[in-house]
Parts: sequence; structure tokens; C-alpha cells
Amino acid sequence: MSALSLARGMLCLIAALTVVLAQAFATEDRQAKFEAWEQTAQRAEEALQSGMASTQAFEILRAELAGQRSEAEALANSGSISVRTIRAQLLTLGAPPGKDGSEPANVASRREALTNALALAEDPVLSARQAYARANVLIEEIDRLVRSRSASDLLERGPSPLDPSSWTSAGADLARYMEGIAVDTRRSLRLTGTDVDFTSERLIPALLLIASAILFPLWLGHVLLVRLERAVRGRPGSGRFFLHAALVHLLRLVLSTSGAALFVVAVVLLDIGPTTAVNLTGGVLAGALGLVLMNWIANILFAPNQPSIRLVELSDRLARTCYWLAMVFGLALTQEAIVDGAAEDFAFAPASISVLKGFSILVGCIVLAGLSRVLLAVAAERRAAVQAEDDTPLGPEFLAFLARVIQALAVVSLLGALIGYVPAGSEVMSPIIGTLALAGLAYIVHHALMVPVRVALGDTNSTAGLVSVLLGFALTVAVIPLLALTWGARVSDVSEAWRIVREGFDLGGVRLSPEVLVVLAITFLIGLFITRWIQRIVDRIVLPRTRIDPGGRNAIRTGLGYVGIIVSALLAISTAGLDLSNLAIIAGALSVGVGFGMQAVVSNFVSGIILLVERPIKEGDWIEVSGFSGIVKKIAVRSTRIETFDRHDVIIPNADLVAGTVKNMTLSSHVGRMIVPVGIGYGSDVGKARELMLSAAREHPAILSKPEPQVFFMRFGNNALEFELRCFLKDVGTEIGTRSDLLYTLHRVFDENGIDIPFAQSDVTIRNLDQIVAVLGRHGDTSGVDQDGKPFAT
Repeated sequence: MSALSLARGMLCLIAALTVVLAQAFATEDRQAKFEAWEQTAQRAEEALQSGMASTQAFEILRAELAGQRSEAEALANSGSISVRTIRAQLLTLGAPPGKDGSEPANVASRREALTNALALAEDPVLSARQAYARANVLIEEIDRLVRSRSASDLLERGPSPLDPSSWTSAGADLARYMEGIAVDTRRSLRLTGTDVDFTSERLIPALLLIASAILFPLWLGHVLLVRLERAVRGRPGSGRFFLHAALVHLLRLVLSTSGAALFVVAVVLLDIGPTTAVNLTGGVLAGALGLVLMNWIANILFAPNQPSIRLVELSDRLARTCYWLAMVFGLALTQEAIVDGAAEDFAFAPASISVLKGFSILVGCIVLAGLSRVLLAVAAERRAAVQAEDDTPLGPEFLAFLARVIQALAVVSLLGALIGYVPAGSEVMSPIIGTLALAGLAYIVHHALMVPVRVALGDTNSTAGLVSVLLGFALTVAVIPLLALTWGARVSDVSEAWRIVREGFDLGGVRLSPEVLVVLAITFLIGLFITRWIQRIVDRIVLPRTRIDPGGRNAIRTGLGYVGIIVSALLAISTAGLDLSNLAIIAGALSVGVGFGMQAVVSNFVSGIILLVERPIKEGDWIEVSGFSGIVKKIAVRSTRIETFDRHDVIIPNADLVAGTVKNMTLSSHVGRMIVPVGIGYGSDVGKARELMLSAAREHPAILSKPEPQVFFMRFGNNALEFELRCFLKDVGTEIGTRSDLLYTLHRVFDENGIDIPFAQSDVTIRNLDQIVAVLGRHGDTSGVDQDGKPFAT
């Protein structure tokens, strides 16, 4: 054995040992995970069976189960790759032999090895799927239990805030709470050192910070902002105006936030926060930040000091009212945050909680009542402005309905709190305020994002309107999770909903998820863009250099569009990884119903394709169909539009053009025959009249010389000798004008050469048009009927 062979053998042995060790470690790691999952699932089952665990404990347990469920899903997906690979290898061996059949030994050995490997690969996948299903069921049970507890707590009736004993209890609890805070504060001051050190090192700097916050960001900042708002210049809606207004609003947010930050730094610098009021302090800070945000939103939306930068179109009185209502909203939320923080620091009696929260509910109801009055006033103003009912989504009727809903919710919240359902009343009041704040913030974001679009495209551009609608839809989708949290949903509920949406739903064996839909939409839009681009290049560069008529160009352009759309759809489906074979049966069943219900539409669609391919008619042709005569203006998929000579548009279904009888005067050429009936009086020179008619036809530039014009003597009429002048036109579309020219010419030459033109049903021979008008005038009517009821004929 050579050294090279020995080295190769050693390398193979090392590689095999590495694979075996890796599999062993992976198996041990998977086994440890399975054991951990089993322990967590058992704890969850025991807790659910006993029902004694707290809601917080169930939330922690749910978070563990959710994490393990994600791990199990990932393990099952990674193992599925190995399973699919082995199954693909088994398929290459063909179907296994029957009971009495046999196969070559090498194939049988490979089949046996792959079957054993498949069993080993499927074992952890099955275990992971079982763990996933078990965790999923336990999570659903925990969610159901937590929701049940939340509903019970919400509908639990407590002491009424109107009960005098509740006020006594609230006063006593507040006194004890404040006394505890004072004792804790004094203890904290004693631990900080001497009074002189505390005063010089902490108290004075903290007071200076508070004074600075009040003087500079709040007072001087407010005066500066008012002047800057009044100094905003530019045309409303222009880029310059938007930039100035945005800088003012940004400066207001910075000044307000800096003022709140100075207060926070002052509190931290004092370092005398009592441990008995930690949550109270947090509630105060959260309420202050909420008040700052509410002030910022209200100034942008209602701008009481400068109507030109006001986003919501209101009168000055209503704008100021809405601004102060928003500020009171913020105060109500701040009060509720303070009460919640104090309730976590101190064990208030239920009667005390009812009084404290009942006061915030009362303030909120008052604000909602004021808001409903504002909405009714705005609805009345809009009705007066348009002097009619406005059916727009945000019209006066909708605003009036919204005002009534807000009034009803305020009344329900207040009445519920007064009879003891304070938690339920609070859960009705707070979400309304949060929803209005989110709506205002979303409106501001939408306006800020749409301003550059409108500046670039213009307000009247339809593309800007479409972008506005799409942006509004995207913001609505983005705000939905926040609205759910505002209305009492847990974070786990939102995450669970997002997981379900992310995984998608099964439609006939096809898994549709947001990622798949996004890939599908993007790929299709890219294909559609490329199709339109190719259509434009072919239409503007390639086709003008050919001799194809406009109708053929339109057929090619339309055909390219259909092909591009079909190819784009197929590429999008392939890129998204969708297997539509499972939907074949469903599509076959639906096609029967669609075939009966939409057979007319399908027939017109197929007929439109036939028209574009065979081109029995094309744009610009003069056709007669279904009793209408006109010029073909457009051949679409479902119908064809023709324009009559009266300038009327007629829509003809394509099936009528394919299955019916169509007279196309310009299909092969524009040459067409024109027949002009001519009558001359008895006793006129017939030969001379014939020469005059032929001469007039030969001299007209729109009439062909070959075939030559001809005159035929048709019959002896009652009052005239009837002839027909037959000739061929270069363009049959000029028939009416050419006929008129010939008749004018014949009237003139007949008059010059003594050829009588008879007047039907009359003994009068008229030689010029003035005599015709005179005769009609003598009969007293120009409608074509004489006094005896006999028709005139000119």
C-alpha cells in the first residue's frame, strides 16, 4: 500500500468519524431540547388543570411555550429538507417490487439503506411537529384562561363613586399614602448628608433646572413659536410653506421635550424619590410625556395661533376649542397614569380606587361631550357650505354619526362607573382617547409624506390621488396593532395574530403568506412594467418604420400586452413557489359555473382576440353592423366602439362582429361606387343632359376616370325622366361631399343649358333654388308638405 493510499484512507476515516460525532452531538442536543419542551408542557398542563397560578405566571409560561414552539417549527423545517432529499433519492429507484417481484441486489440494498435513513430523518421531525402542536394547544388554552380572567375583572362590580363612604375611604387612604411618602422622603434626606450639602449640591441646581425649564423652553419657547407661526410665508401647499411649517412644528417638539427632560434631570438630581412612590413617579413622567405629545399633535392639527398652517379645516373658534379639548384629554390620561402608579405603590381600598378613577372618567366624559359638540358644529358648517347632502366618507352625515357614537360611549362609560363598574368605564374611556390620538398622529404622518408627492406631481394629478389612497391604506394597516393594544389586547395577542398572518393560510393546498404575496405582487408588477416598456418601444420605434397600418399596429401592441400579462403572471407564480396543481380540480369545477354565468363575456373576449388576429375590420374602417354605420374608433377586448356620422359613439359587442353580418366599405381598398339619382323634365334634351352629367363627373377630382362614369336611363317617372349617374370614388369616405358638389354643379349647368328640373306633384317648373324657397313660402310651410297634404320633392 502506498503512502498516498494510506493518507486517503485516513482522511476518509476522519471524515466518517466527524460525521458520526456531529450526528451524535446533534442527537444529544435535540434530545435535551425535547426533554426541556416536555417539562415546560407538563408544567403548563398542571397549571391549567389547577387554575391556581396568577395571570402574570401564566404570561411567563406562555412566553416560554411560544419560544419553544418557534424552536420546534424551525427544527421541523430543517429536518424536512433531509426528509425531502431522501424521498427524492428513493423516487429515482422507481416503485418497489410487488409481493412476488424482485429487483437487482444493488438496487435493493440502496432502497433498504435509504428507507432506514428516511426513518431516522423523520423521527426528529415527527417529534418536533408533535411538540409544536402540543405547545400551540397549550398557548391557546392559556390565552383563553387569561381572557376569561380579564373579562371577569372588567365586569366586576365594585363600590360606587357616589357613595359617601367611598369618599371617606379615599380621603383616608390618600392621607396614609402621602404620610408614607413624607416619612420616606425625610428618611431619604437624612441619608443624603447635612442640610447645607444637600441645599448647595442638589436642591439649588434642581430648582435652577426647573426654573430654566419653565422660563426658556416653555414660556420663552411658546412666545417664540407663536411669532414663528405668524411669520410663515409662502403659498399653502408649496414646498417652501411646508418646510417652514415643519421647522416650526419640529422646534415645538424639541422645546417641549427639552423642558420635560429638564424636569426629569431635576428629579434625578434631587435623589429623594421615596421608595414608596416609585410607580407614582413613573406615572407622573409618563403622563408628562403624554401631555407633551398631545400638545404637539394638537398644535399641528388645529394651530390655534395660525390658521394657514392648520391641517384640519376649522374656524378659529372651533380650532381653539379642539386644542383645549386635546389638552384636557392629555390631562385626563396623565391623571389616570398617576392613579395607576399610586395603586401599584399603595394598597388602596376598592372604594378609594373607584373614587380616584371615577374622577378621571368624569373628566374624560366631559371632554368627549365637548368633542361631539365640535363634530356636530363642523357637520353643520359643511352642510351650509355645500347646501346639499355630502356623501363623501368624511362628509357631514358621517361626522354627525360619529358625534352620536361618541356621546353614547361617554354616557355608557359614565353610567357604568357611577353604578360601580369603574374598570369597565375606564376601559371604554381610555381607548377612545388613545384612538383619537393615534388617528391624529396618522393624519399628520400621511400629510407629511404626501406634501412632497403633491409638490412633485401637483394636486390635480390622478397619480397623487392614487398614492394618497395607497399611503392611507398602509398607515391604517400599520396602526391596527396599536389600536388593538389601545383597546385592551395583550402584546402576546398581537404577536400571535402576526404569527398567524406571517404563516399565511392554506387555499387548496397552496400556502399564501405575506411574504409570498409580496413576492407575487412585486414580480408581477416588474413584469407588467417591462411589458409596458416593450410596448412603448415597439409602438414608438419599431412600428413607425414599417408599413403596417394603424389598425395592425394596435393589434400588435394589444397582443404584446396580453402576452406580457400572461408571462408576468406565470413568472410571479413560479417565483413565489406556488404549486397550483392542487387547485386544478377547484378551477375545473369553477370553470363550469363561470362558463354558464359569463358565456357572453367569454364569447366577446374570444371574439375580440379573433378580430385582432384575423382583422376583418380595423381602426379607421367604415362599417355597417346591427343597423349602425360609422367609423371604427377602437377595438377592445370585450367590445368595439364605432363613431357614427352624427358623432354618436356606439358600443358593439365583439361577438356581433364575428358571428353577425358586417358590411366593411374600406376593408380591401377605399375605392367605392356612388350612385346619384337625377331627374329631368319631360321635353328636355336627354342627350345634352347625359353629356352634362358625364362632364360634371369627369371634372370632379374625387371621381376616378377608370372605370369611367356612366349614365343610365332608369325609367319614365310621373313628373320626370329618371336617370342614374354611376361613378367610382377614390375614397368612399368622401361620398357625401362629392354627391353635394355634383348636385350643385348639375343644378347650375342644367339651368344654364335649359334643362328642366321638375318639382314633384306640382305643375310648376322651377329653375333655381330661389324659386324653390318662394314656392315653399307660398304654401306657408317648409316641412315638405303642401296645403293639400301632398309632399314636395326638390
